[in-house]
Formats: sequence, C-alpha cells, structure tokens
Amino acid sequence: MLHILLLLAIKKRYFIHFFIIILAFFNTSHLFAYQNSSDSLSTKEYAYLQKMVFKNARDSIKGIAYAQSYLFKAKKDVDTIKIVNGYYYMFGIIRDKEITEKYIDSMILYSKHLRTKNYPALAYYNKGKIEYNKGHFKNALDLYLKTNEKAEEFENTTLFYASKKSIGVLKSRIGEHQNALTDLKECFRHYSKLKKSKPGTYLSTLSALSGTYSLNRKLDSATILNRLGYKECVAFNKHDLKYYFTLNEGINLFYRKNFTTAKDSLSNVIEELKTNDDKANLSIAYFFFGKTLTALGKEKEAIAAHIKVDDIFQEISEIMPNNRENYEILINYYKSLGDKDNQLKYIQRLITVDSVLHTNYRYLMKVVVQNYDTPRLLSEKQKIIDSLETGKKTSHTIIIILAIISLLLLFLWLINRDRQEQYKRRFEELYHKQDSRKNQNTQPVSLKEKTKLAIPEESIKDILNQLVIFENELGFMRSDLSVNFLAKQFGTNSKYLSKIINTYKKKSFNQYINELRIHQSISKLKTDSKFRNYTIKAIAQEMGFNTTDAFSKAFYKQNGIHPSYFIKELQKQIETNHNFNKPTNTSL
Repeated sequence: MLHILLLLAIKKRYFIHFFIIILAFFNTSHLFAYQNSSDSLSTKEYAYLQKMVFKNARDSIKGIAYAQSYLFKAKKDVDTIKIVNGYYYMFGIIRDKEITEKYIDSMILYSKHLRTKNYPALAYYNKGKIEYNKGHFKNALDLYLKTNEKAEEFENTTLFYASKKSIGVLKSRIGEHQNALTDLKECFRHYSKLKKSKPGTYLSTLSALSGTYSLNRKLDSATILNRLGYKECVAFNKHDLKYYFTLNEGINLFYRKNFTTAKDSLSNVIEELKTNDDKANLSIAYFFFGKTLTALGKEKEAIAAHIKVDDIFQEISEIMPNNRENYEILINYYKSLGDKDNQLKYIQRLITVDSVLHTNYRYLMKVVVQNYDTPRLLSEKQKIIDSLETGKKTSHTIIIILAIISLLLLFLWLINRDRQEQYKRRFEELYHKQDSRKNQNTQPVSLKEKTKLAIPEESIKDILNQLVIFENELGFMRSDLSVNFLAKQFGTNSKYLSKIINTYKKKSFNQYINELRIHQSISKLKTDSKFRNYTIKAIAQEMGFNTTDAFSKAFYKQNGIHPSYFIKELQKQIETNHNFNKPTNTSL
C-alpha cells in the first residue's frame, strides 16, 4: 500500500506545486479579509479556532486562515503547547510536502522540552513518517524509537503502537526479522481489539505480520494469517486489501515449493494489481511469478515475467532490494545464449538499480547479497565491449561512449575519494582542535596602524575589553546583531567599533561574528549530545544565523567541510570512543 501512495505522490508532485500557487493567488483575498477582521478572530477562544480548523480541514482556503489565527494567537500569548498545536494544524492542512516538513521541524523545535502526553512524541512520529517516505530509513527508525520512548513514558497508547508498528516494519526491512516479528505480534494483539473502529490499521498490521512470519520461514503461521486476512477483508468490506494477502500467500507457496498453486495465486494477483495501478507490488508479483515459472521449467515465460519487472522499474524508478536478483537472472540468461547486446543492456540496468538502491535503501544493502558488485560489473561490461568491437563495426560509437563513461566514472570516483580523504583530514583537525575562540587573542598592532586609526587610546582599550566580555557572555548569538546595535551597547559609534575589529581582529565585523558563532557551534556539538540531534536549521537558529544556508556557507568557508558531514563524523567518533572505553569481561 505504501508503494502506490508514493507513486501517486511522485506523479502529482508538479501538479501540487502548481495547485499551491493557484491556491495562494485565490487565497490572497481571503487572507486579507481575515487580516482586516483580525480583531474578531483574535477574540475567539482556542477551542473555537480548533473546532473551525477541524471543520474546514478539507477546505484549505478557510482551514489555513483558522490555523494561522490559532498559531498567531498562541505566539502572541507565548503559549508553547498552543504554538506546537498551531504548527500541527498547519501541517495537517497544507498539502505541499516541503512546506509541511518545515512545520514538523518547527513542532520538534518548540516541543523538544515539553513533557505532555502528545508532545514531543507526535512531532517525532510525523517526522519519522516523512523520513520513511524519503527512503531515509535509519533516520526514520531513530525518530520512531524516540516516539515510542516518549509515548510509553506518558502512556500515549495510540502513538506507542503506531510507532511500534513502524519500528517493526523497518526492522524487517533491515533484516532484523526475528525482532520485527516480536514487535508486530504485540501490535497485532493490540489492533485486534480495535479492528471494528480501525479496520484498515488492523488489516495492514496483519499483512505486515504475515509477511514477517514468511521472512522468518514460519510458513504455517504465515498461511494461517493470510487466510484470516483474506476473510477479514471480506467481512470489513475492504476488498481492495484482500489481494495483498493473496500476494503474501503466493510468495509463501513459492517458499513451500508448491509451485503450481503459487503460480495460480500470483497470476490472479497480477491481473488485479494491473487494474488498481499498484506498480510497486505488481513488480514484486512478477518477480516471484518468474521464479515460480523457472521452477516449473517454463524458462521463456519466466524471462518474460522478469522483463516485466524491468519495464516497471523503467516507469517508476522504484524497486525493492530483494528484487535486485531479477537483473542477475536476466544477465545470466542472455549470457548463456551468447546474446551480448541484451547482456550488456541488463548489466547497465543493474548498475542503475544499484544506484537507486544505494540512494533509497542504503541502510538495507547489508542484507542484499551482491553477486555483481560494481567493479565486477564494470569488468564484465568491458569484456563484452571488447568482443562487440571485433564483431560489430556499427557499434564503435557505442563502445567509445561506454569507454568514456567508464573513464569518467573512474575519474569521478578518484575525485570523490580524494575529496572524502580531504574532508576526513579536516574533520580530524577540527575534532582534535581546542576551543579556538578561547585562544583567539587580539592581533598585535603597530604604531603606524594605531596612528591611522585616529581613535583615542582609552577608547580602544575600553572597546577591546568590552569585546572580551561580549565574547565570554556569548553576545554574538543574537540573531538581530549588527555593528550599529553593538556600538550602541558599547557606548561608542559604529565607525570606531568597525575600525578596531578590522585592525585588531584582522577581519570584518560580519566575519568576526560568524567565526565566533561557528566556534561556539563546534564546541557545543562536541559536548552536548542533545544538540547533536538538532536539525541543521535548528542549530543555525540557536547560533544566531537567520538562515540555514548562511550557517552552512559560513561553516564550510571557515572549516572546509559542511556542518552535516562534521556532525555525522563526530557521532561516529564519539560512538567509537564509547565502545573502546567499555570495560571488558575479565571473569575467569
């Protein structure tokens, strides 16, 4: 079910952006109308505004206005819980993914210190769903674990089991099938009690559990659940879901080596999935249908099914990690026929598949057995190119292009390796470097430079002393800081302050402030584990930067690496140090 939702989202992506623009245009008059009557809205109670948000949830024009009024009122009252509620309502009404993610980030930022039944657990859970849909499974798992912990602490049963189910599905994806089974069994027991009120959630949990039983090779249990699931789909009038249990059972029958029955089940599912346009699950059905036909000795029909898997991949650019074997089957088949054109074609496709899997499932690759790793694929490709060169004069252009691509890939790989080594060196230097802000002494100034300043000596000393206090008290972390503002605080003028910083600090005012902020961010990242879990945007805001881009650029300019890379390597380093310092068991 997830695959079809993702596919529809991709197809509608550009339409949604266009729709948002049109909506914004027509929305303008409504927003001005609400602004003109802001006094009447501001007098409304939170309960009323909340009620109107829910009432107009399907009408974005009205719903957004009420949600904005709720959020504005909460910010005016400085009510943190209400502010978080406001961001959640905006998240629920806005349909643009990029905008909704920003609202969730704001929810996390405002709710991270709250200790309520819903917050911050609800914020973590929705951020986890966003990361899951992006294919960032490790990030999603971390967020679901945080959700689960907070939900359990504050006895939020709904979020506890929702996150536990998501954790179970993710564990299954990364190969922890036994742990996934334990989690999903507990979720199934819970949702079985709620199946009348939440039939969809109950049935999706049942489907996930049956699939996990199959992955654990507990085939009898999987079959029992598939039969139950099919029966329950009919009972709850969820006929669109029953074919997923048929698909699960078809795969289960293949593992049982009951190939004839598996063939019939998978054939029926394929016809159904064709009609409801579920391309991702159709790809899985074709893959196991092909393997079943091979087991029945119908090789040509099997290859046709495996080619269908590739056709779907070309259309939606989505493939499950286990389906990677599909391309090995096609490569080996055409290799046995001596058909080098098709062999080369599917080697190229497999390289593309590996790229997609690395991007979308990079945390799952440890459980995928890669019989054709990239160096071997490139070597095999080159051999085929060499043989085609002698046998097909018309293929010279193709061979040259492929050779250039191979060299280009090698060149890019070498550049990337050198860059990664350079980044690693810069990280090591930064990691072992002491707090340079504390050691940032005022630069010596010659008599000639002092004379050029044309500022009284007492004023210079006073400003330099105030700069020391300013640095020690972290005054540079204000987001509205400017040379005029600081000069006013120091009781001097901006021209004096700017000249003294240029002369004694050897840098402009903006460079001086940015370097202090970057030094402070590094120091805090090294020492504060909670701070390391902040988003880049949240870190930038806390350090006083107005935008994430300004912070990233300043960080890279000063250190030669991006903040995201530094945080990732810092976390690795800390985990390595922690494991190294663990006491070993020396008992006899």
